[in-house]
Amino acid sequence: MMAKEKMTKYWLPWLVGMPAESSLAICSMIFGGVFERLPKLRVAFAHGGGSFPATLARVQHGFDVRPDLCAIDNPIAPKEYMGKFWLDSLVHDPQMLEYIVGLVGENRVRFRYGLSFSARGITTWKTDQRNAVERGAQGKATARSGTRMVGNGFISFTPLENPWYTCENFGNFDPH
Repeated sequence: MMAKEKMTKYWLPWLVGMPAESSLAICSMIFGGVFERLPKLRVAFAHGGGSFPATLARVQHGFDVRPDLCAIDNPIAPKEYMGKFWLDSLVHDPQMLEYIVGLVGENRVRFRYGLSFSARGITTWKTDQRNAVERGAQGKATARSGTRMVGNGFISFTPLENPWYTCENFGNFDPH
């Protein structure tokens, strides 16, 4: 996990490191031209894309003012990639869920069905998440958006250090 040795206290590798890793992965794929070289690649990022949605404006600004550093392998602006990949809905906040639906589109947010944080997870978020989705604007992120993505499964970026976290059956889940 990113900067694990620098963030040993307060569960910071999970709270800060994982969201930063997702942002790093998305930025690397955009700046590296992966989506251009592999236009049929279907990719999903856990936890609503981590910190990427909240830092997209900063990433775009860097691309705009320093193309000599950011656009060296791909001249396409980061904001142009919104809607080209999927995010899951596990963001722990109805306002953030609404934001990511607006950012990437309702068909690019997959309703996440599982436990929050760790396998020891004290609480499941199934009921809370379903209630949030059924309440209004968040209803745009549905279980169907995940299954429409590729049918019976898809690629999801998650850290490989925790096999429980990466081994999910995305194709045969029941959202209710």
